[in-house]
Amino acid sequence: MSDGNDMLRLTRKVKMLAKRHGAVLVGIAPIERFDPMPPLYDRPPKGHDPRDFMPDAKAVISFGMPILDSVLYGSAEAARRGSEMLPPDIINDFYDLVYNEMGHALHDKMLQYIGQIIGQYLVLKGFKAVIFPTTGIHPNVGSKPPYEMWKGKNPLNYTYGPFSHRHAAVRAGLGEFGYNNLVVTREFGPRVRFNSVITNAELVGDPLVSEPICLREKCRKCLKACPTGCITLRDDKEVVDYRTVEKADQGQVFIDTPAKSDPQLCMRRKIISDREPVRGECLRVCPLPVKRR
Repeated sequence: MSDGNDMLRLTRKVKMLAKRHGAVLVGIAPIERFDPMPPLYDRPPKGHDPRDFMPDAKAVISFGMPILDSVLYGSAEAARRGSEMLPPDIINDFYDLVYNEMGHALHDKMLQYIGQIIGQYLVLKGFKAVIFPTTGIHPNVGSKPPYEMWKGKNPLNYTYGPFSHRHAAVRAGLGEFGYNNLVVTREFGPRVRFNSVITNAELVGDPLVSEPICLREKCRKCLKACPTGCITLRDDKEVVDYRTVEKADQGQVFIDTPAKSDPQLCMRRKIISDREPVRGECLRVCPLPVKRR
């Protein structure tokens, strides 16, 4: 498509479709933004670049839905208060599942549905589209559970999703990475879940975030609140990480994550610590947004 007006019309239609079907945040990342960018110059791992799925990809559409604050806070508060209806030994697991269903699983299905709507619209317009699961993929091989299958295969001992929706969201201008290894947005802080569509349609890119959103050294609440200590800054010399770099300029926007997290350690929080049995403490303590937009 060489006509700028056609590009703009198609971009507006894609965003309108996403929002009509439930997305609150929508942004476009031109494919060039998945090349290494300052200040950390990360590149997508082999097999996870948009062009690994579509060699002629021209853009990635990122879209997100917020986790309702009261779902996040309410489940944790209810677990702390206890219940006359539930045996004491299942209270924590019960409310953790409540949070998972309404703060994760619901978004997973709805975001995948939005991806399908966008994808089929682009296909009908003569373009290609690749859509993804919202969350990670955890296959079994034979009788081995996912953890045993992947043990020793990568630094996190954990299976990955096929595509990083977080990196796409940042490159689409929807936020920046925070110290909690999540995308922090001006509208909802880190309490957003994302999905993505890769396409060979030329779309108009959105501007990147120009000023830091994460409060960083002025805050660090997410790092202090994690009961298992599973989040570490990537410039910590005591932490061995395949993406370790020199300390990043704190004045620059984090297009790539300044932290790493260990999902296995996070999921073992109930064994390691009796603090905060309901997941999401690194989300709950974040003071952003300072003012709801």
